[in-house]
Amino acid sequence: MKIYDITGKISRGIWSYGEPFPDFDPRPLPQPEWVETRVWCDIFDGMNSQTGTYLETPAHLLGPEKSYNLEAVDVARLVDIPAVHLKLDPAMHAPGRRAKITPEMLEAALNGRKVDRNTALILSCGWGAHWFAPDYLDGSPFLAREAMEWIVEKRPFILGADMPRWENLERPEGIFPIFYAADILMLAPLAIPEDVPGGELSLTVLPIRVTDTCCAPCRAILKEV
Repeated sequence: MKIYDITGKISRGIWSYGEPFPDFDPRPLPQPEWVETRVWCDIFDGMNSQTGTYLETPAHLLGPEKSYNLEAVDVARLVDIPAVHLKLDPAMHAPGRRAKITPEMLEAALNGRKVDRNTALILSCGWGAHWFAPDYLDGSPFLAREAMEWIVEKRPFILGADMPRWENLERPEGIFPIFYAADILMLAPLAIPEDVPGGELSLTVLPIRVTDTCCAPCRAILKEV
């Protein structure tokens, strides 16, 4: 049984979504005066609910009054989730051009496999290799509106992807109202190793236990079944 860590690394120099999101800036904790021996600890300045890979509920767009926060998701549902990994062609990337992911690409990668309300649907196109690259945000592939409609029709429990910007900010496709209205959890952005096979796997995703928030950083792994 092989396990693949698909979590992006959090370290100094990691991308952020820009203002008002802060930059991650870790620093050593000063030595506590009330501890006799030397100890080491760190302060994570700039960490927020969307630092690195995070799990998110529809409350990000709808608000907790019309949706639910992350603490309402039973942790038992987040362990060994049946997952289908759609491995897209990394050759779609071209310098200076954001690649559009279409329903035809997704259908071909699905190859007749079943996705339902108990399934995590994971999309990868090799963009995790750009995690620390200057173009990580601005060059990210995005989902066509028709691709999101295709996904929502499948009704997965979780949608995960290795792109940090699912929407085309320059010419919006209007994907997010469709996505959040479907009550699907978002797992993004992922850093999926190249050797992770496409097809049926098992997903475990465990967000840190912060209350009163719709999203939080998490650790995500895929496991061969």
